[in-house]
Amino acid sequence: IFPWTWFQASVLIATPAFASNGALIKKVSFPRAVLPLSTIANNGVHFLLSVPIIALAVAISGHTPSPVWIIGIPILGVIQLALLMGVVLFIASLDVFFRDLEHLIEVLLQLWFYVTPVIYPLAIVPERWEVYLRLNPLTSIIEGWRDLFTDNTLPTADLWPALLFAAGAVAVGMLTFQRTQGSFADAL
Repeated sequence: IFPWTWFQASVLIATPAFASNGALIKKVSFPRAVLPLSTIANNGVHFLLSVPIIALAVAISGHTPSPVWIIGIPILGVIQLALLMGVVLFIASLDVFFRDLEHLIEVLLQLWFYVTPVIYPLAIVPERWEVYLRLNPLTSIIEGWRDLFTDNTLPTADLWPALLFAAGAVAVGMLTFQRTQGSFADAL
């Protein structure tokens, strides 16, 4: 649940980052991408602070946290960070022009939660539905976190779809941001 919380909180809080800072954007010249990306970083720190709690829970449950975590946490963290950066830059840029997007994002995140194996493992999903869940980029990331924390195993080749989607999300998010940021002041 902690990796999902990082994702959800970052998207929800960063969506209005440009729209709610209109006065600042109009008056001061600064790298505007800092506004939503600082939210991601803040929630990323919260997530990293939850890792000792996860380690304690794993230890209490009778398992031992492994040194594999030292490799796995940065790998999964970077992929999730890249995915978040792309998604947030795209959504926050569009939110300047379509203010109701914030409310739609809340609903979509609720739905996204249930089609992502956060509270259930992918192994219990019927095979006919598993192929659809694997199209969700967060499925392989969340499964990677689950495997790391519960089985002390590094992410496998199943992580490639998330990596490719994260790279695509960064490209689309940056492109959208670059093309729209010049009109932020006029729209706000």
